[in-house]
Amino acid sequence: MKKDNVKIMLNITCFQSDKPTGIERFALYIAQEICKINSSTQVVSSAKIVNAQHTIISRLLAFSKAVFNKYEYLIRVIWDQTWFRYVVAKYKPDILFFPIQDGMFFPPVKQIVTVHDLHYLHFDKSLPECRQEIHPLRTKLYQYRMPHILKRSAAIVAVSESTKQDIVASFNISPDKIHVIYNGYDEFRFHIIEKPQPTLDRYGLQSGKYFLFVGSILKHKNIARLFQAFAQLESGVDLVVAGVCKDTAYLEDVWSVAADLGILEARMRYLKFVPDEDLPYLYNGALAFVLPSLHEGFGVPIIEAMACGTPVITSNCSAMPEVAGDAAILVDPYSVENIASAMREVINNSQRVDSMKTAGLERAKMFRWSYSAQKLYDVCKMVSES
Repeated sequence: MKKDNVKIMLNITCFQSDKPTGIERFALYIAQEICKINSSTQVVSSAKIVNAQHTIISRLLAFSKAVFNKYEYLIRVIWDQTWFRYVVAKYKPDILFFPIQDGMFFPPVKQIVTVHDLHYLHFDKSLPECRQEIHPLRTKLYQYRMPHILKRSAAIVAVSESTKQDIVASFNISPDKIHVIYNGYDEFRFHIIEKPQPTLDRYGLQSGKYFLFVGSILKHKNIARLFQAFAQLESGVDLVVAGVCKDTAYLEDVWSVAADLGILEARMRYLKFVPDEDLPYLYNGALAFVLPSLHEGFGVPIIEAMACGTPVITSNCSAMPEVAGDAAILVDPYSVENIASAMREVINNSQRVDSMKTAGLERAKMFRWSYSAQKLYDVCKMVSES
């Protein structure tokens, strides 16, 4: 039976309002846009969500975020399989949607889950340099839960075609069950800013005089090779790393690399977490954004940089070529020389830079949260009618 106004419940209890990660932003923006399409959408959260008329607050999870900190995810896993069942039974949605890599083992209604990437599987198996970047308990939970959750889901959302193929290969799931819905970017924040310098002054940066990396400090981000490539460049430009550290041991390792290369004090800046209002200025002032990651399920900073008119250098593997298209310089992330060559190209070839800026601005227009939410709503309707 067709339903013109399918009743959807979104579980975004992963969302934290102070320093949201990329996946948490996906949850937030999808929730807000789905609520615009369908005002009856119910949003289960541990904090009030703007523009969501029907927000169901989990006090327990709000408490666990504050008290248990890094083990909050474990409490959320247990909550999803237990008390959340009573929430679903009470509000009786047609479709239950998880915007992160979570879900219920035995969902009482049709369930749709999102998979952002599977790098935790690949790196544990085939990339020894990237082991232990995730807490071992969390990795074991993923490995045990994901096959069961995916099997019992009515549909799966993958944030890129690359991630879809990864799911098919890793879990032997029919491609027909998986729907690719791209991430978007915040159009109101990320755009060309004519005069970024006043904000850059607070960070001691000079517009057009630095390369920029934005992302969490994790081993698969390949920061050590980025440092080695940057050290090959002539002096006169800096390297700015902006991102929350999620692997202290790896951060110490890359600092050691930077110190040995002689770039730590003079030419390299680590800004840790950058406030939302300042990040667009950092993109605008950069010579180029560089993301030589070994694996990305999508790579939202690629689109954020392009929307700011900033040239992009990124890897030629996993989802990055799919997201960047022809608007970026693609490099072999395992080749220090290849990364360095791309950075020199940006410094020395102004014509190439101009064409990348133009192509990047057009490319960014393809990735809007309103597009993503409409595709998700269409999937929810299709599943509810099946």
